[in-house]
This record gives sequence, structure tokens and C-alpha cells, in this order.
Amino acid sequence: MLVHAAYTAQYADPIAFHAGETVEVYHADSEFPEWFWCRGPDAKEGWVHSSFLSRTTGRVTGVRDYSAKELTVEAGATGRVIHLLGGWAYLQLDDDRCGWVPEKVIDAAV
Repeated sequence: MLVHAAYTAQYADPIAFHAGETVEVYHADSEFPEWFWCRGPDAKEGWVHSSFLSRTTGRVTGVRDYSAKELTVEAGATGRVIHLLGGWAYLQLDDDRCGWVPEKVIDAAV
């Protein structure tokens, strides 16, 4: 995987939760409808892909561990794709940093 365009993380203190914890779901994203604005058990908020949630309305359960941590990356960074979900990619870079970036800034085939 190759990053072909720089990206700056948007959220400094993102939502994170463990499988089995309660999450409050508020609304879907208009640009990425598989993603929902949620509040985690520690009151941090952020976007969560529907595949991490038992349902997409009200108080729900996280079905697997999740972190909305984004990466700030420069063009030319390399690594591997862990997940491609709803227009976003969860990466592990060669420098061992992990996090989300918009899928449009990477070339997954490289």
C-alpha cells in the first residue's frame, strides 16, 4: 500500500471502545452513510462504522474492539491495509503507526 496524497487527522481525542461496551448512536454521516456519529463509554465521540455496532440506533453494544484514531500521513508513506470500510482505510504503516485515512489517499494495490 502506498499513500499518494497527504492527510491530516481531524480528531485529536477519538472515540474508542471494547467489544461488549455500550455505545450511543446519534446519526449517519451524509457523505459516508455506513458511518455513524457515536458516544463511547468514556463520553468521547466520533465516527464508527456500522460493522462495529450491534445496531445503528439508540444505545447499542460494540461487537468488536474499535478506535477511531486517524493518521496524519505524508505522500509516499507505505504499509499495509487492515480494513477497507465505507470509503475509509485502516492502515498499519511501515513505522508501526496504525489508524484510519480516507481510502482516496491510498493506492491499496501497491
